[in-house]
Amino acid sequence: MDADLARYDDVVHAIYDAALKPASWPGTIAAIADLRGASRALLFTWAHSPANGGFTFPHNISQQALELWAAKSMHEDPYVREASRRNLMIEGAVLLCDELVSPSELLTTPFYRELWQPSGIAGCYSSIVFDTTDTRKLPTVFSIYHGPDEPRFTPGQSALLRRIVHHLSRALGVMFHLRDQQLQVASSLAALDRLPSGVLLLDARRTVQFANRAAQAAIERGNTLVIRRGDMASEPGELHLCRRLRSHEAELQRAIHAALAQSDDAVPEHFSRALVIPDETGRPQCVIHVAPLGLGHTFAVSGDAPRVIVFLFDLNLASAIRPEILCDRFGMTPAEAQAALQVLQGGSVEAMAARTGVSINTLKTQLKAVYAKTSTNRQADLLKLLLALATT
Repeated sequence: MDADLARYDDVVHAIYDAALKPASWPGTIAAIADLRGASRALLFTWAHSPANGGFTFPHNISQQALELWAAKSMHEDPYVREASRRNLMIEGAVLLCDELVSPSELLTTPFYRELWQPSGIAGCYSSIVFDTTDTRKLPTVFSIYHGPDEPRFTPGQSALLRRIVHHLSRALGVMFHLRDQQLQVASSLAALDRLPSGVLLLDARRTVQFANRAAQAAIERGNTLVIRRGDMASEPGELHLCRRLRSHEAELQRAIHAALAQSDDAVPEHFSRALVIPDETGRPQCVIHVAPLGLGHTFAVSGDAPRVIVFLFDLNLASAIRPEILCDRFGMTPAEAQAALQVLQGGSVEAMAARTGVSINTLKTQLKAVYAKTSTNRQADLLKLLLALATT
């Protein structure tokens, strides 16, 4: 058991290291497959080819098979069709393909005969790392496969993959947030300083080792983040929320603790779980993401090596979104788009209805349609989607 835990820890550390060293992803995918006892594996952005900014990191799958896979529409994949029909293509979901399409039914499909059978694949477990609800993070799937002469996967084998997919989400979340810079260059403080969003690096003691210019400006304003120092003002201090936000402080510290315990046995939070912080009026002000850093990063910071990266996004950016964008991208009506943007203004449903001049029941109906069309199910998720649209 100790050996298995050691292998698990090694794989988790490799996942976070790969976020800033993309060339190591193939080896990391191979290690995950080996840990899970799978003969093949694939991490890929199904809606974006490498030529369009996506990636494909395979283990034991030929380039010819990958090209054929890319040439086929995703709608030809019987598992994708069935998972979409059941509304299962959501972040963090782990899907046993035998439960979506029976093995006997699979054998009759062109997808199996033309792609899986020549590749020696007979079944898989697929996990949705990121879905389509956030344009900042590309829709990403991680799958492991077994061959026709290997034991079939069973429903009881999903626990390990569920842990792994959450670690993948946190590592890839960091990678996607840094994709504005070349990924190989992103692991430098100068690159972080150029990002429009706030970025802070924390060490194992939770002290701030670095804050880029956007984060420093937020700290100077003092209405969100603060750094509490000890007796020596020159020493690094700990990251906290300002006194006004003390009701959210525990949530921030839990997020930092979870990031430090990146290979803890507990299932980590998915990267998309974030803190939505209000301003003095209760209006959503910013979104905070907290994620681990791998051991192999190259951020050159004096003192202890950074272990955690914190992203701070100003929701004021999202207030500039034109309603027509929501209508075009999600098929909203103009009224639904206006209702979605009201979420940025905060307040109760009653207040939002009053601002838009409709009844409370009408606004609730509009917001219900907004959540359905954006595949979100709560206000925080909708806010992050609007923010992503504003910053891409």
